[in-house]
Amino acid sequence: MIDYYAAYSPYAMLLIAITIACIVFGAFLCAYGFIKVGKSFLFWVIIITLLGLLCLPVMGLLALVSPTLEFQDMYLDLRRFIAMLAAVPLLCVFFGMYRGGCGPRQCGMFGLVFLIHIMCVFYLWKNRSGVLADYLPVLDFCVFSMFLIWSRCSLFAELSHVSIDSFMQELDDMVLIFEKSGKLIDANVQAKKTWPFLHEGLTINEFLESLKAMTVSKKCAEKNGMVRHEEIALSFSNGIKHYQCGTTQVKDKKGSIQATVLNFHDITEKSLLEKELADKNAELEKLNIQLKTFLDTAEKLVEEEQKAKAAKEIKEAVGAKIEKLLSDLEAVSFCNKQEKLPALIENCREAMAGVRLAMQKLMPDGGKDGKDD
Repeated sequence: MIDYYAAYSPYAMLLIAITIACIVFGAFLCAYGFIKVGKSFLFWVIIITLLGLLCLPVMGLLALVSPTLEFQDMYLDLRRFIAMLAAVPLLCVFFGMYRGGCGPRQCGMFGLVFLIHIMCVFYLWKNRSGVLADYLPVLDFCVFSMFLIWSRCSLFAELSHVSIDSFMQELDDMVLIFEKSGKLIDANVQAKKTWPFLHEGLTINEFLESLKAMTVSKKCAEKNGMVRHEEIALSFSNGIKHYQCGTTQVKDKKGSIQATVLNFHDITEKSLLEKELADKNAELEKLNIQLKTFLDTAEKLVEEEQKAKAAKEIKEAVGAKIEKLLSDLEAVSFCNKQEKLPALIENCREAMAGVRLAMQKLMPDGGKDGKDD
């Protein structure tokens, strides 16, 4: 038969180790809560419940190492009453969860925690020692601790994914907060990765001087004569990056500045696209000028070609008429010139009309405003 209270047995040493682990883990949860969580009603109830459940394995440990049977009985009785009293803050936790709007999954998980605690209470009330009497309190504490870790985002808004702290850490922008004295008090993960020289106590002037040494170019974006934001290009080991930066001053109700927030938004991709677009527009403008020059040259060539073609056609037509006129003149003899003179004059008129028409075609306006001589 196992002697459950032999202080130096392997069983006792294992129970001591597990109890110490529970104490360390409980201290961690309490410290984490005090740092990260607001001190609300639900927070204090959870802390009381956590400490109450932690007392159960601790009382078992004290009973194990107690020097007398009287102290041992006292610790075991105290463990029973603490187990019963811990049910009250457990119910208060459920009440706080209900008021906070926790979902059915959290409520179902809490139901399992409460069921295990009730089993622990009944067993401890009926049994003073044994394996279950020693390890049910450990199981009770561990299940409640796992419930807190699993449901922390639902229980506390400060730990949710939409909290201010989580939002700042997951933000792609670089955010730096300087207190009213000008010293750095906080910066998100992206800022620390971008500027490894950031450290606690760094002044805003020192940061701006370091930033100035990295600056390649700087310009202000204005709208209606007012500065909207500032764009800055910084040189890094992996290349040049462009940022849109802004400054916000946090003031209290009296208007006194309490903090200064610097925000840097990465616009490198946007700046590269704008530069590429500007280069394409400049190239397109050059092509437009070349195209206009080509079209003007082509138009002149077409005009010259049309004029040459018209001149050739006119030359052929007028030449044929003049040739015909000369042949008619040669055919006129002295004896019959009186008879053929009217026809000859009419041929001359036709020839002159052909020459006039040819000249009108060669004119730029087509000779529309010319008058017959």
